[in-house]
Amino acid sequence: AIATVTGYWPQLGDEQIAEWVVAAIFENQYRLAQRAEAFRACAFASDAPSECASDSGATNHTMVSDLTVGVLGYGNIGSRVAQRAAALGATVVATKPSGPFVPPPVPLKWLSSDNDRLYREADVIVVTVPGSGHPDTVGLINRTSLGLMRDGAFIVPVSAGPINFGDLEEVLTARPALRAVVDTWPGGCWHYPNASCGKPLGQHCWPASPSLAALPNVMPLPGMSMRDAAFWRYSAEFVAKNLDALANGTPLAGVVRNATVIH
Repeated sequence: AIATVTGYWPQLGDEQIAEWVVAAIFENQYRLAQRAEAFRACAFASDAPSECASDSGATNHTMVSDLTVGVLGYGNIGSRVAQRAAALGATVVATKPSGPFVPPPVPLKWLSSDNDRLYREADVIVVTVPGSGHPDTVGLINRTSLGLMRDGAFIVPVSAGPINFGDLEEVLTARPALRAVVDTWPGGCWHYPNASCGKPLGQHCWPASPSLAALPNVMPLPGMSMRDAAFWRYSAEFVAKNLDALANGTPLAGVVRNATVIH
């Protein structure tokens, strides 16, 4: 289950999103599914186990407790991410627009308004600033901010608004050592009956960019397609009812007459 937004469904709240962020960090560090596939390929081959990696290789990695996790936007979700990351032993730093900053709240090493410092220092950048077109955060993750991030950094956005997806794809293509999990996209429609649809974005409109999803340093997840199950299920039922109405000569629902038609 992937949670990327709040305010619509009670089960997709701040706690669930924070846990999803931690799960993404673990998958990026340990690549368990990838390791399992490699094991299947080598351990049961005719020349097994000659092509298998050594046991020591499976534990030769940076641990989550060795990471610096940067929370970009220390608020309801950001504070929960910080609590979980610190409980795992990671060093946690964070930013927000205004203070007080000193002393930093537990469990942060520091709290500041300096986003550039966070980009440079963090191994993981969790983007929890307000989304949904908030004027102060639109496009915050762009070519410039991405350029400040170190090789090996991992970007975890929880909403689409702060991400310039064109810049993200361009930079991730040019810098394979930079990684991202993408479970959010600014196009598409959400929820029923009060549907909310993203603005058309030209070549980066819904559905999500297949070239971005295909990059080896991107983890594409289902939210990238913005397919809310309830929205599509009720949309199908809505269409079916109108087809039934056509067959029976009863009024259609949700249909706007073309004003240019002369009767």
